[in-house]
Amino acid sequence: MDTCLEGVHAEDRPIVRNVIAALEVVKDKLFTSWTCTVHKGYYLVSAFFADTDWELGARELDVLCEVNPLRVVSVSVHYQNKTPSLRIRVSDRNEPIVLTETQLVHVRKRSRWFH
Repeated sequence: MDTCLEGVHAEDRPIVRNVIAALEVVKDKLFTSWTCTVHKGYYLVSAFFADTDWELGARELDVLCEVNPLRVVSVSVHYQNKTPSLRIRVSDRNEPIVLTETQLVHVRKRSRWFH
């Protein structure tokens, strides 16, 4: 596995390794191969599906996101040149961590205003 992570910085390798390990746990024998490419500010892990008959649900995608919620930026299915793949974008150590939180406090169905 480490030979395929050549451009990945030593501090980022555990996270990228954990993403790849989660791929194997999520769907055993679903992926034939994977690649990890280095881009400016992030790493792109692409896992290629074994055949044309596959199913991937929201739970499996959530498991991949939960490997490291602060560093796994996105998980998506990509289709290019008649080849489907699963792409996981992992931010590198130099990218700022973005935290957002939304909380629903109160819902009002209807209000009447009297004058």
